[in-house]
Order: sequence, then C-alpha cells, then structure tokens
Amino acid sequence: MRLGTTTQNANLHARAGAGSKTVTALLVVLLALALRVGWVLLVPTKPVGDFAMYVESAAHLLKFGALDPEYIFMPGYPLLLAPVQALGGGWLACKFVGAVAGSLAAGAVYGIARRLWESRAAALVAGLLCALWPAGVTMASVTGTDMPAAALIAIGCYFLLHYSAERPWLAAVLFGVFMGLATYIRAIALPLCALAVFGFRAAGLSWKPTLRRSAISCAVAALLLAPWAVRNQLRYGETFISDSHGGETALVGADPNTDGHYSRSLNRMFHEATGYTTLGEPHRAADRAALSLAKRWTHFDLAFALGLVIAKAERLLVPERALLYWPLFRAGVLPAPALSLASRWRSAIESVVDTFWLANLAAALAGLGMALARRRWLALTLLPFIVVLAGLYAVIFADPRYRLPISVLSFPLAAGGLIWLAQTARDVVRERRVSRAVGWQVGLALGLSIITFVGAPALAWAGGKLREHHRWSVQVCHVDREARLCSWRRIGLRDDDGTPWLRGVWNGMGLAIPVTVPDRMRQIAAETELDLPPGDYAIEASLDIAPLDESASVTSGEVSVQVGTDAPGATESLAAVARATRAATPLSVRVESHHGGGKLSVRLHIMIPPGAPQPARPGRLWVNQLTAVSIAR
Repeated sequence: MRLGTTTQNANLHARAGAGSKTVTALLVVLLALALRVGWVLLVPTKPVGDFAMYVESAAHLLKFGALDPEYIFMPGYPLLLAPVQALGGGWLACKFVGAVAGSLAAGAVYGIARRLWESRAAALVAGLLCALWPAGVTMASVTGTDMPAAALIAIGCYFLLHYSAERPWLAAVLFGVFMGLATYIRAIALPLCALAVFGFRAAGLSWKPTLRRSAISCAVAALLLAPWAVRNQLRYGETFISDSHGGETALVGADPNTDGHYSRSLNRMFHEATGYTTLGEPHRAADRAALSLAKRWTHFDLAFALGLVIAKAERLLVPERALLYWPLFRAGVLPAPALSLASRWRSAIESVVDTFWLANLAAALAGLGMALARRRWLALTLLPFIVVLAGLYAVIFADPRYRLPISVLSFPLAAGGLIWLAQTARDVVRERRVSRAVGWQVGLALGLSIITFVGAPALAWAGGKLREHHRWSVQVCHVDREARLCSWRRIGLRDDDGTPWLRGVWNGMGLAIPVTVPDRMRQIAAETELDLPPGDYAIEASLDIAPLDESASVTSGEVSVQVGTDAPGATESLAAVARATRAATPLSVRVESHHGGGKLSVRLHIMIPPGAPQPARPGRLWVNQLTAVSIAR
C-alpha cells in the first residue's frame, strides 16, 4: 500500500511539473507575442522591396490560384500570407504572421533550453532572452521569410532534442516535418535535415540507429516537399525541391564590383552578357547561367574569394544594428514623422540592440565552453546548426537578416552560460576558493570569448587585406557587337597609399591614378583578356579621368594602352600612348593587332613622372566601352 501511494505521489509530482513547465512556456510565448504585437501596432511600417513582393505574390496566389509567373522563390511564405488576406487582412494583418512566428520561436527556445540544461531557471532565461530580444521584436514588422523560417527550425530542433532519447522515431518524424516546412519558406533549411545525426548521437544512440533515424528525417522532409517537386515538373519540366533563385543569389554573393552586395548594375550586366533577366523566363536557364557565372568569378582569384567569404561572414554576424535597416531606416518603410523620431533616437536604439547582442554572444560562448568542459554533448547539438547556417550563407550570399535562426539557436546556449556563471560566482563566494574543475571550465569559457572577440576582428582585417591586394573587377565588353564579361586584374605591386586599386561598374573599370613622389616615376597597371579567334582586330576603348576632388586638376602623365600577348615568340605588341590631363578626356584609343587565336591581353598602364603636380586626391582613369572589332587588311 505504501509503495502504491509513493508511486501515485510520484506521478502526481511529474504531472504537476509538466503542467508547470507548460504554463511557464505559455507565459513566455504570450510575453513575446505582446511585445511584437505592440511593436506592429505602434510602429507604422510599410512593406517595401522584397517584402512588398511577398505580399503581392500572396494576393496573386489568392486571386488566380497560382504563383506569379515571375515568382522564383520558395512558396511557403505566400502560402502563409494568402489565408490572412483571404480573411480580409491587409498589410497590418500580414505583419502579425512575423509576430506570431517570433513568439513561437521563444516557446521553442524555452523548451530547448529546458532539455539541454535540465534546469527551469535556464529555460526561463532562454525564453526571456528570445522574447525580449530587441532586434527580434523590431523584425516582427517585416513581412519577410526570415522569422518564420527561424521559428520552424527552432521548433524542429526542440522536437529532435526532446524526443531523441525516449522516442527517437517520433523525434525523427517531427524533426523532418518541421525542416520540410522550413524549407518551404527558405530552401537553405533542407541541408539541416542531415544534422539530425548529432542529436541522436548525443542522446546516446549507436551509429546504426542514428543513421536510420537521420535518414527518416531527411525522407520525411523530402516527402513533404513532393507537391512542390510535382509543381516544378509541371511548370518547368524538371523535378527539383528547391527554388529557381539559388544561382542568382550566388552570383550576387560573388560580385567583385560590390564585394558581394546586391546592386542593380549586376542585373544589367547579367542581362547584357547572357540575355537573361533575373525574374524573367526561362527561370531555370537563367538560374543555371547565373550559377555558372558565379563559379567562374569565384575561381578567378581564390585569395579574393576567401576574403569575400570573410566579408560575408562579418556582414552576417556583425553587431545587430544592421537588422534595424529593414523595420526602421530603409527608404519608404516609415512615414516622415515616424522616420524623423526614429532617426532622432537612432544612436540610442542601435546601442541597445548592439549591447544586447554582444552580451548574448559572450554568454553563449560561456555556455559553449561549459558544455565542452563538462562534455554536455546534447548541449553541443545546436553548434552544428549554427556553423552550417553561417557557413552556407558566408559562401553563397550573406545578409544581416539571415542571421535570425542563428540568433534564435544561440539563446539556449546563452542561458546555460548565464546560469552557470551565476552558480559559479555563488559557489566561489561561499567556499572562498576555486576548484580545479571550476577553474578549467572558466578558463575554457574565457578562452573561447577571447578567441572570438579578438580573433574575429583580426580575421576581418585579414579578409580586408586579401580583398585589397587581390582586387579585381568585371565589366561588359564587346567582341564584334557581342557582349561579353571582361575580368580585370592588377599587374605587379603598388605602394599602399590607401586608394583602392581597381573599381568596377557594369560597363567600365576604374584604375587609381598613383600619387606623385619626388624621386621616382609611379606606375600602375591592369590587364584583361579577350578570347578571340585568329584574325585582325581593332581594340577600341574610351578613357575618362574622374577626379575625386572636382575642384582640382588631374595629374599630368602618360597613359599607355597595350594590346598583345606574353606567349613565347609572339609578335603582337602594339600600344597607344597619350597625354592624360583633365582637359584631354574623354580619350578615344584604338590599337590594331593581328591575333593568332586564343587569349589576347589588353593592358592599361598609367605612368606619373617624378614631382608631377597633382591634387591630394588625384582620381581614377576609367576604361569604358571596351570593344574588339574584326578588320580586313
């Protein structure tokens, strides 16, 4: 009888504990929802750019029963917005989707932290971090895919961690379901299915069951995406479960003229060179052409490509003030009175957002160090998700708002770190000594923080130097009226005077004019190559000097445009030389050459004699309208 009573009491306590957890999680979700709904109601933002496009695509889907013919993204977000619009909701109602997603993410974070640390305090701290997250609250008003995708990824991770030990089959299925749903919104979520292997291994499963259940997760996600694959087969005659935008995204991330930022000039350059437009038909052919071009640009100079990856990683993980651009400071988002108020408080708002993120990062590193020291493998399960997401975005294309799932997954680690630091400080005060185990844990956490906060700026500096010293640019040139892309690279070394060597735009290349020195001639040079069949050609270009200081004249000097090749025994080496002054520009150059076929180099040299007068900022020499025209001799 006593045994039965004890068992009954244990069951009652377990149910009470489960009920308490549910109530606390619900309160966290409601707090997050209240803050986000309050923000949406108080801040009169308007969807612009891509965010307006999603709202318009949902309206098109609702009206015509099909996606816009120019829609090349994943369909999940318009499918979320369409029911809202069907019920009569407008922009304001559509923004509530982001508010609800952010609230569900806070609940998932609470559950993940409870499972990782087996601590109600850690779970509550994690949930509150996500609920009170300043940048996350402001992003609730953005009608974009980032917050819904982050919420679905977090919910999938919760089910993976919650059931991986006791009910691994259920964990595999639910994780696959939510990764599939996240993929419907952002295609980059699909590779995360394979990371289920870390959750099952950390839960204590051997390799064979782990691989089987991970395969189940991937299969469930793929099965969930089957309707999209069928639609693509009917629409394009191809079976695939991604979008038709990946190649174009990669092309933006590989653009040397903008260091991987988006620019409208890239759209024009892509159209001139390939005949395709980014949103026009044929979508699949355009996307493949963009991907092929992105690969070519990446391999053009691997050192520059590495520097570009570092720049994109920095852009992705910089202090979170960059996230305020979309909900507050992007042109057209706020009406003039609200924008004026936000601009007046901008410095304070950015300080709050950055401070929160840096404190969260430090706490997450402490939690990571503690988990490593204590071999809490389950807590380390989140790390592969963070690393893979950051790595994929850094390699392909990085935008600060893509960090939202990374930030969401960092909160459970940060909560564990904060609770551990508080407990460690309390124990040290009580015992008046630091044990060896505690010292090792503190040292590891401190080491990770030092490596991150010192190593990250050093890595960013190294990436900047790689891009500076391996700078190249691309422009549209023409061979017998056929548009091509010409890639310019520097020749030789230059003195580090702080002026970027090359700068490219869609139809030109700018070469920095050297600063004069009293005792020697300064020279600078760049080169591109034209792949031509054998024949006689006239290489023509328009040269224009654009001074950086419009009130001053440009340095006088010699400009040499040389057409030729470095091949052994070659006879091609013709050049045109002209005086370059501001009054003499634009300068038309024509160089004729007989070419035996293959790569024909076009070199531009600038020579500044010793002691030449010049302004403090001499400017650039621009090469425009580079053409190769066949001639008959």
